[in-house]
Parts: sequence; C-alpha cells; structure tokens
Amino acid sequence: MAKILTAADYGALLTGNAGLPGNTRWMERMGTPRGVLAAMFPRMLDSVVYVEDDFLEDTISSTRWNLAADGTATTFAWAAAEGGTVQGSTGATDNGYHAINGDVIWSGDKNCGMAARFKLDVVTGFSFEIGFTDALSDETLPAVTDVDTPATGNGATDVAVIHLDTDQTLTTAAFVSESTGSAYAAQKVNLGTFTPTAAKYYTMVVQLNGNNAFCAIFNSDNAQNPILQASTNKSLVTALEGGTLVRPHLLIGTRNTTAKVTDLDWIKVWQDR
Repeated sequence: MAKILTAADYGALLTGNAGLPGNTRWMERMGTPRGVLAAMFPRMLDSVVYVEDDFLEDTISSTRWNLAADGTATTFAWAAAEGGTVQGSTGATDNGYHAINGDVIWSGDKNCGMAARFKLDVVTGFSFEIGFTDALSDETLPAVTDVDTPATGNGATDVAVIHLDTDQTLTTAAFVSESTGSAYAAQKVNLGTFTPTAAKYYTMVVQLNGNNAFCAIFNSDNAQNPILQASTNKSLVTALEGGTLVRPHLLIGTRNTTAKVTDLDWIKVWQDR
C-alpha cells in the first residue's frame, strides 16, 4: 500500500531529516524524486492544511498576516516585482525591526512547518529570526533575547527559530528553542558558520514534529540549482510543547544606523488536519 504523505513527511523532504517518516532515504527506495512529491503535497488537501502566499496581490492579506514595525522601520508592502514580492525596511534607527507573523493556530502535535524565501540588501549590523513562536509582548522585538547563553523573553513561552544577531558573540546563525511552560530549557545548535550573503535569496525551513524541531537553509538564488543546501540539517529534541498553539514568524532588524531592506518572495505553512 502506498504511503500517504503527511505534513511531517513534507518537512522531512525539505529538511532532509532521516529521523522523520517519509525521509529522503524512504523516498529513494520508492523511486520517486523528492521534488515530485514536494510538488504534490499542496494538492493533498484532504489530509493537510496548507497555505502558500506568493504575494501576487497589491495588498497583503490582513486576515492571513499581521505586520509590525517600529521607529523608522516600514512594514512589508507589495513591491510590484516580477513574480510577486513584498518589501519592507528596518529603517535607519538602531535596533529598528519589522516583522510578519501568522495567526496562533498551528501546533507541533500536528507536525506544522513553514518555509520562507527572502533576501537582505545589507548583511552587516543586523538580526533576523524565522520559525515558530507564540504571540510576543512586543511584535517588533525578537523572541530570542540571548543566543550566546540561550534564552528567550518578550513574552514568548514556546519558541523554535533560526536566529542570527551580529550584536552577540556568536554572529552566525543558530537554531534556538525553549518551552517555559513545559520546562524545556532554552537550547541552541549552531548552523555551521552560516551567515547570508547580501542580495542573495535564501529559503529557510522550520519543521515541528511533536515536541521536536528541525531546520534547514537553502541557497535559492542559483537558477541552475535552486535547492542547494547551504547548511546541514539541525534538530532540537524536546524543543517546545507540541500541544501549544504557535504561529509562523519572520522578523528582521538593524543593529546600527544603516537600514536593511528585506525582499520577501513567498511564505508557506503546513500541518496535518
């Protein structure tokens, strides 16, 4: 009997995680290219919830996304670019941020995952985080307050994000999680020495599987090889409480007085029904 592709399987396809059902080894044994299965997944709407926003409309959906900006930052707005893109700026005020968040309706127990394709024009004196959090006290501040000695704050209780902050001692990307309500201590795993290149698109993926979390980063700015893995897959065990509702989250900030412009091409979010 053919195996039904679940939300966890889809995350395994994107993160290459061999610990999840439907991993790439299983796909190879089945003789089906992972790209074909990944393309099929959004059509399996009887078993999964799947949202993909390619930002083709000139107004960002206010029911699907919540936008935030502070200081001189500007919220994401349609850029009328080829193929659909939204753009925003951190502004030139030190510690200025802008963010786009979904609603708190997703959970690790239903294997929620997300991916976003974006680029930054400047990659010095900056910060970003992408993944899942619950609602924050201030949506223009990050959930991770310290990456060197991992800690979260800003009202966050359940967090699993790829985080980078050049104001920290660790100035390259790390995968950070914490679940204060379930006493899962703050933890991190370094993503090699990854830091983005200016004006280059990357696709970043975070997949939850119960209380566990996985991530991967892909260089998606190469027309000859659009899914070139830029960092090895990383995982965190007992990362956050899978039964707690969370939302997809992307936040970018400047850590000096130079503005950072973010071009966001698309966001995808999925989970089991």
